[in-house]
Amino acid sequence: MNSYSLKAYTASAISFLALHREADCQVVYVDIDPDIILSEGGQVAELDLDQNGSIDFWFHNNSFTFYSVWFSSYRLMQNILVGPEIEANYIAGETGQYGTAYGGVYTRYYPYAIEAGVKIDTTINFYNYGLQVMGLKSIVTYNGTNTWACADCNWYGFFVANSLDKYLGIKFGNDPSYPNFGWIRCDVKDDGRTLVIKDYAYEMTPEYPIIAGDTTHFVEIIDSIPNSPVTIYSFNEILYISLKDSVLTQVKIVNLAGQKINSFETAQKQNTIDLSSLASGIYIVSAEYKGQVYSTKVLIH
Repeated sequence: MNSYSLKAYTASAISFLALHREADCQVVYVDIDPDIILSEGGQVAELDLDQNGSIDFWFHNNSFTFYSVWFSSYRLMQNILVGPEIEANYIAGETGQYGTAYGGVYTRYYPYAIEAGVKIDTTINFYNYGLQVMGLKSIVTYNGTNTWACADCNWYGFFVANSLDKYLGIKFGNDPSYPNFGWIRCDVKDDGRTLVIKDYAYEMTPEYPIIAGDTTHFVEIIDSIPNSPVTIYSFNEILYISLKDSVLTQVKIVNLAGQKINSFETAQKQNTIDLSSLASGIYIVSAEYKGQVYSTKVLIH
């Protein structure tokens, strides 16, 4: 059995990046070089995210044969599993309930395959179950014939061969009441047979959200009132504005000197605006929605 552990990586692999000094926030980003690749049954990877000597999350490429009562035949099960190593650690995802041949019910846990730019925070469901399924596929032997069957291929989708550059949402730390949010970027390839672990990042400030794929800065989000119907944030020089309803909304972008940089109207619920032409710095984005003004700071670099 081959195994990999980030304990073996040198401390120089970790880059501490100071960001948004006014919010006293920092993001730790680690590029796993070379990538960890689990392509055979029995291979295991362990990640010590904060390099404190304790494993935080583990990955397992699993393979075994079992007898199916449902089909009265043997099956070769192949799956890719991920789980937290300690009780205080969690993975963002969902669950499914399934019946058994003997009338019982069991639960499977499926991590979300999060897209870049999605905010990871307390609004997402997290589970600390130890065997969460990133890939699940089996060979069914029935009447002497081998047939591939995809069962609950949550990470990469039904019958999709590859799912590249998706993110596990995680929260971890010694105190589950004050977790650190982060992400781990992975590929699930070859019909769910191969897992590639590429890099990860986490926010050093407890309970502070992080954006999936963000490696160089944390975007502070400030809503004018709790449960705001307007969400504004930036990622990779793109401004994202989400409206609860399709209502005509006036958007204004100004610099810290109060000079107007841009303004426009939109009634779309989901909006993306390219900010790559702006000089690096902090800008204030405000949206007038149903007579209320909602403002947010964004960082462009």
